Amino acid sequence: MEKIKILMVIPSLEGGGAERVMLNLINHLSRDRFDLYLYVERFQGKYVAELRDDVTVICAEDRRGVARLLFLRKQIKRLKPKVVFIMMLPIASIAVRLAFVGAHPVIRETESRPAEQVKQGLFPRILNRLGMQLASQLVAPAAAAKTYLQERYNVSADKVTVINNPVNIKAIQGAAAAPLEFSPKDVNLLAVGRLKYQKGFDLLLEALKKVKGVNWRLRILGNGPLEMELKDQASACGIEQRVEFMGFQQNPYAVMRASDLFILSSRWEGLPNVVLEAMAAGVAVLATRCPTGPEEIITPGVDGELCEIAVDSLTEHIEKLGASSSLRKKLAEGGTKRIADFDLSCIIDKYELFFLSLL
Repeated sequence: MEKIKILMVIPSLEGGGAERVMLNLINHLSRDRFDLYLYVERFQGKYVAELRDDVTVICAEDRRGVARLLFLRKQIKRLKPKVVFIMMLPIASIAVRLAFVGAHPVIRETESRPAEQVKQGLFPRILNRLGMQLASQLVAPAAAAKTYLQERYNVSADKVTVINNPVNIKAIQGAAAAPLEFSPKDVNLLAVGRLKYQKGFDLLLEALKKVKGVNWRLRILGNGPLEMELKDQASACGIEQRVEFMGFQQNPYAVMRASDLFILSSRWEGLPNVVLEAMAAGVAVLATRCPTGPEEIITPGVDGELCEIAVDSLTEHIEKLGASSSLRKKLAEGGTKRIADFDLSCIIDKYELFFLSLL
């Protein structure tokens, strides 16, 4: 059987949830069925070293704007892929259509950002919307994210397919086993993500300032533009001695496993990888009821806890979970069972069937 050629498109392989999903897909899709290529604007990032060496990489390098779009169009005309799978660059579907080779542009949209938080100029907004309209199919990581895409881009339900994020449970549990221990005298809290407004770290710090009856310590993994602002906030709250900013960690899973409670304080997400990864690593999870994802992953009291996107709600739940090691253990065990639904092999099978259905 002739292999199906797929070009995967993403800006870079910087450390992030979307990049992790792309890496899992391109590394684990069947080599018997698919011939895989990767297009990036910048071949750089924390995950470059993890990319399989049988993937042909095409890089836009120093090209910008229209030149970059035309370069991508040229590569599509040269390769003649059957499918172009796009993440974080909806404008790329315009290049696919302009190549006139019959390729199917598929956009996986990862975010459900509130309209007031979308800061784009008129022209980029028009191009992104056009890119979405020109796609053969959109992929949403959660059912609520599908509804968001239908409403935001005015597309029909049958144009959006829901496929959850793949989680490499075996690899995460192997990495989590690396030797690392924290003081048992503390309730060791962990938050992971890019240091930006979306992730709600400011809410978390404000909530911890109010926590009573729990001897907590917070570690935050990730880099981002708000690092100094968040450090200043921790100082202003008088909790700077109990908050550690650890930057990006190539292996966050050992830190997850050694922690007592993982906290997602986001204002919005798509389907938060870090929640799935924390479950796989065996740590109890508390997440905000942000759009979208957490409410589709977590059954409160069974495999995690959910709170409102509010300081007082975060404080209340941190106090509750911080005071009960037995509850945390129960939730961690429930999370370990729940995560099986997102296992890499299961999600890869769904993506392979989806790609075949396009042809």
